[in-house]
Amino acid sequence: MRMKKQLILIATLAVFLSGCATTSSSLTYTPEIRKMSYADNRLFRGMLSGIGGVGFADEVSFPNAKVRTITKIEAIVPYDNRQTGVERWTVQHDGQDTCSYIARFIPDGRGGTTFAVQKDDGKTK
Repeated sequence: MRMKKQLILIATLAVFLSGCATTSSSLTYTPEIRKMSYADNRLFRGMLSGIGGVGFADEVSFPNAKVRTITKIEAIVPYDNRQTGVERWTVQHDGQDTCSYIARFIPDGRGGTTFAVQKDDGKTK
């Protein structure tokens, strides 16, 4: 019985580790692109790699992309920590196709900010 428990434990660990070994590509950008966003450094990092950020949305939408590059950030409504800011982030995949996302920076009224991201449907101006 002990051998069976050990085998189950080993199998479970192997499945867990194989899930951790998956690779994902991160968003890259130039300093010029970074300057296009009104997000502070912490909020920008959240948009790149946080759950629900642009990086997360792009990996879900384009799981096979190996290289993801932010090619443009357009401030539609500049963020000032008092009103919701809106930006359009354009991401290029493997040097070919692009996809744009609408990022909303929402002040929480206590000095913090949350964000929401969705694919750009072309209606936000």
